[in-house]
Amino acid sequence: MLVLVTFLLLIILLSRITEEISKIPSTLLVIVYSFAVSLFFPELFEISSKEFDEILYLMLPVILLPDILNISIKELKNHAKEIFYLAVVAVVASIVVATFITPYLLPEYSFTVGMLIALFAMLMATDAITVASIMSKFKLPERLKIYAESESLFNDVTALIIFYFIALPLITGGEVTLLSINYILLKVLILSTVIGVGVAYTGFLSIKVLKNPFDQFVVIYLVVIISFLLAEHFHIAGILSIVASALTFKYLVQKETMGESNRRTKIYNVKDKDSILELIKSVPAITKREFREYKKEAMFIGIFANAIVFVIIANIIELEILLIYSKEILVVFAITTVLRFMSVSSLIFVMKLPFRWAKTLTLSGTKGALAIIMAHSIPESFIYKDMFESIVVGNVLISTFFYTFILIFHIKFNKDEYAQDMQSDKQNSDDRILEYTKNVVDILEKDSYTQAYNRAFIEDIITNELARSSRYKLDLSLLILKLFYKEKEKNIDVLEVVGDIITEHIRTNDYFGKLSEDEYVIVTSNTSLGGAVILAQKISQQFASEELVHSSMNYFFGATQADETDNMEAVIEKLQEALSRTIQSNTHNIEIEI
Repeated sequence: MLVLVTFLLLIILLSRITEEISKIPSTLLVIVYSFAVSLFFPELFEISSKEFDEILYLMLPVILLPDILNISIKELKNHAKEIFYLAVVAVVASIVVATFITPYLLPEYSFTVGMLIALFAMLMATDAITVASIMSKFKLPERLKIYAESESLFNDVTALIIFYFIALPLITGGEVTLLSINYILLKVLILSTVIGVGVAYTGFLSIKVLKNPFDQFVVIYLVVIISFLLAEHFHIAGILSIVASALTFKYLVQKETMGESNRRTKIYNVKDKDSILELIKSVPAITKREFREYKKEAMFIGIFANAIVFVIIANIIELEILLIYSKEILVVFAITTVLRFMSVSSLIFVMKLPFRWAKTLTLSGTKGALAIIMAHSIPESFIYKDMFESIVVGNVLISTFFYTFILIFHIKFNKDEYAQDMQSDKQNSDDRILEYTKNVVDILEKDSYTQAYNRAFIEDIITNELARSSRYKLDLSLLILKLFYKEKEKNIDVLEVVGDIITEHIRTNDYFGKLSEDEYVIVTSNTSLGGAVILAQKISQQFASEELVHSSMNYFFGATQADETDNMEAVIEKLQEALSRTIQSNTHNIEIEI
């Protein structure tokens, strides 16, 4: 076992090092290195189909948790129609069309309708584990990534329901009617969601009692694992329960942390007649900072678990059997690719989005371990079991490698166009951002002179922008501004001019906030460090040209660029260090802290 774990860690480390050098996603490299190791040490990774299924079930909640926690509930609501189309309508329509045309392309087989529904239910849905791993490596418009990653989470549910409750009964001779299908859908969707929400609420109350950070972290994992196990025990949608529990838990935490500053000064008066539940509900849960740290730790654990899954996939490959069914694998791969391209192109056309997005969404349709799980669920007595398993494994491998390499080429070839899309997509979302800002500002007032957001609000903005830039591989730079007055008393008119100058120079998707007395921060989203420095220089030049500002105060800037591991506190600390060096130099040069 120690040798196995050692090889596993070496494979993960080597894959990530190679990724840094070659920019090839580590998920692909893990498969390649694992397959190479299995050739030289075949006894090291020996695993049966049953063991594969058990390990995947163990890893599934661990892998999906960080991706779900990083999904914006607000964005899910904003794009609910598109996600529903991709995750439900497109999957069902594609399975229907594939079931109709396959007998003409593979006439030598006597496939029944149930057999074909089972085959394409396994392959039409994209795999959340694979998609999240691969899409995170590319700089793409946020909206496009939301489509791909949200679809991959929810269309698994559609595929699993069709496979287990429609296709398998048809294969085994069961009767399936329209009424029974509607009943099954209603039961699965409602029960899976109820289980997820119920477990999440219980877990949320638990962390109010368990104040040890490790205990709270364990509770978060127990929430998704228990919801998954309960759903699977009642033979409903375990993945839907995972999604429902994680999103509910995140919502409850965010709802409470919005009033975190008020909680610090609030005194709870618990009367004798209050129930124990009310008493527990009145106790503060985790803070924003703690929740951010938990999400970061969950991401690291998810990376490790994801690597384990790909190592296992690499070591169940049997090339001899795949070659026997190579024709069938390629025909089915062509069918699924064409149908996926047609379905996503329809969405892109209706939404009037750039057509290159259709190519990216098509190439993000990688299949993964869940498809293999479903293939292993086919009864042993099924006449085409070996062929179906080979087709699924073959399509998983081809989609993972072929799609990804073509996607890399496509993105590099259209790099400038996607950069423009990112800017355009951000501008199109400005109205939603401004609406959100207005709702919050109704509660949290701006500084009356400079119109800068107060510290509580700007800290939330920095936290959200850090999460967004990390998830979607976007640049994020920040500026800090310190004002020193030449006179003992402040000149209010000067502050108003300073505020006007800054708001005139920043974009609608940038943020201007107040950190402390006479200390301000500018958050420049989707902007490199060089772009932020240029902005500071323009503001400084405008200050110098305004006599009122120039004669009344001295001003100093500092700048930094956020990286993936930064949290809000780390970014503020880097800004303070950059500002300190600027003040020590006693010039208007802008110091940078990396």
